[in-house]
Amino acid sequence: MQSFVCAFFDSAAVAFGRPMFLPSVGVAMRSFSDEVNRVHDDNNMNKHPGDFMLYELGLYDDSDGSFTLLDKPKLLARAIDVVIKS
Repeated sequence: MQSFVCAFFDSAAVAFGRPMFLPSVGVAMRSFSDEVNRVHDDNNMNKHPGDFMLYELGLYDDSDGSFTLLDKPKLLARAIDVVIKS
């Protein structure tokens, strides 16, 4: 089965986080939105949504262990755009 490989980019740290393996881009977007909107003292995405973006990096095939990476990361969403305003 193929999984989408995605990662958060933190512009303040100028670095990508650890890659995540998800069944679809839709699930990646939902997870990102959920995390951005999770209010907690230790949640930097919620405190600083202008610093975080979600990128697709490629595909992983668990049947043969192969990766198919994009030439460059593809922006899927910016945290600032998925913040739910009350």
